[in-house]
Amino acid sequence: MKYIFFIITLLLSINSNSGTDEPHPVIDSNYISKYSYNIENMDTKELEKTKLILKNYLDKSKVNNVESKKSMEKKLLDALLEYDDVRIQITRVIDEIIDEYNVNKEIENTLLSFKSTFKNIIEDNRPLVKNLRDYKAYDFRLGSAYLAMMSAFHETEDSKKFYSRLVKDKKNDTTSIGKYNKELQLSQANINLVKQNMEAFAEISDIKIVITKIEKEISKRD
Repeated sequence: MKYIFFIITLLLSINSNSGTDEPHPVIDSNYISKYSYNIENMDTKELEKTKLILKNYLDKSKVNNVESKKSMEKKLLDALLEYDDVRIQITRVIDEIIDEYNVNKEIENTLLSFKSTFKNIIEDNRPLVKNLRDYKAYDFRLGSAYLAMMSAFHETEDSKKFYSRLVKDKKNDTTSIGKYNKELQLSQANINLVKQNMEAFAEISDIKIVITKIEKEISKRD
């Protein structure tokens, strides 16, 4: 979800935006139109040819039968919430990390403090998520907490060593952080698939708009 920050942002956060109006790498479309034509200056033969090419492309497209933008957004929200069901298990994983790494008291207190912060954010905000805009706001709050934790783990030599070990162990699924990372990656795969379908849907919608414009231009000349 490419969307990595630190131990937990390394693994958890799809995004850490500065607010709900800022672009979100998953929720907001990355689609850039590839179908820009100077329709009024094209002759009728060119218009008919372009229309045919675009319609043939639509016929071959697997996304052509998608019901609506609303249904696609619902699928993306469902995928994000499924991912978040895994992500919020960080509160459990923190306890496992404390035991597994036998951390000193200072690091333990830092971890437990952020565990409490995460729990509060999750309990206060996750139930309010009803749409993608709500999710952006929720994701921003979690992302802010992750970034704060990242800073905390770079304050002392011991915490830096601890952080480095976690980064290394996230690739080892026999460790708590490694198992967690693996589960997150599996959940992320579904988000990526839905995102790809949404981008394809945006392209199809774009093509349909262009075809409509071409047809109107042709009808004006008849």
